[in-house]
Amino acid sequence: MAAGQCVTAVVVKPGQLNYHARMRRLSILAAVAALALSSLAGAGLAPLPKLAEPVDLDQYAGDWFVHGAIPLRIPFFSDAEARNYTEHYERVAPDVIRMTSSFATPGAKRRSFSFKGNVVDQVHNATWSIGIVWPIRAEYSIIYLDDAYNTTVVASPNRKNAWIMSREQQMGDVQYAGMLEFMAAAGFDPQAFRKVPHDNKEQEYLASEQ
Repeated sequence: MAAGQCVTAVVVKPGQLNYHARMRRLSILAAVAALALSSLAGAGLAPLPKLAEPVDLDQYAGDWFVHGAIPLRIPFFSDAEARNYTEHYERVAPDVIRMTSSFATPGAKRRSFSFKGNVVDQVHNATWSIGIVWPIRAEYSIIYLDDAYNTTVVASPNRKNAWIMSREQQMGDVQYAGMLEFMAAAGFDPQAFRKVPHDNKEQEYLASEQ
């Protein structure tokens, strides 16, 4: 150490680290709670479109490619820059679905998040209560599903989040434009949707998961 150099010691008081950890957890819970409450805040908005037929949950299960989304941003999860984005649904009980969101980030790192949902609409099987962080839950609905179970849309009642998905890795421009028209008619802002890119690395990843 050079002569005359001064070293300042930083003293951490007992409990200070625990305090900061608690505050961080509280801030995360507050953000997630705000998300959950906003997902339920459909007051003043027209109801979401209802499916004509009940959802066959076993047929709905499996892999879906996300082609367009109004991104979800919460402290531990954001799909705002996702590419090669897939959703996997697994029926683990008569009214319980496990959902796994998986996508690549701009740095090419693959991220996966799993959530469980309970079917709350016993008539159409289309509205699910999703466990985000205990005890916080958020409600999402299947508002579009074609007869062949090849194309679907999942959305929140406040219209701040939505995902356009299909069983195919690519969705043509004409079909995607048609889905945006459907979303506009349902009260969503088409300009809020981000089109999700897909490439061959996604198939390699899915093959490795088999």
